[in-house]
This record gives sequence, structure tokens and C-alpha cells, in this order.
Amino acid sequence: MDWVELLLQKSCDKTLQKGEVLHSLFHMIEVNEKTLNHIETDKRDFGPELEELKQTEIKDINFHLKYYRSLVNYINSIPETKIIRNQ
Repeated sequence: MDWVELLLQKSCDKTLQKGEVLHSLFHMIEVNEKTLNHIETDKRDFGPELEELKQTEIKDINFHLKYYRSLVNYINSIPETKIIRNQ
């Protein structure tokens, strides 16, 4: 994930700290979880075509949640000194 390190480096160059990047990712996770919960708990019947769209949206949100969580895990695994040392 060299591109993630590059993104972190650019973020550091623009005064974003590792914690700020993580905070943004946590916010995206929270927003997606709330959206997913809203979609899954909505029991209205919209017909088969919109049900298919709903299931696609659920899959997309689950993909994004997995992606954001993977980024959080990866960023957390990078020591702060490595980010600073590369500047």
C-alpha cells in the first residue's frame, strides 16, 4: 500500500496529522454504518426492481466499510516515526 503512505505523506505536508486522517476515516465509517442501518431497517416494500437496487446499495456500503476499516488498520500499523522520518 505504497499509495497510502504517499497519501499520508502529502497529508503531513499539508499539516494533517495521522490522528486527523484516522478521525476522518472514523467519521466515514460512522456515516456509512448509520446509512446501512437506515437502509436495512426500512421495511417498506418498493417492488422487486428497487429491492434489487437496495441490495446493491447494501453491498456497496459494506464494501466501503471494509475498505475504510482496512485503511484504519493499515494506518494504525505505521509507526508515527516512520511517517515523520520520511518527510
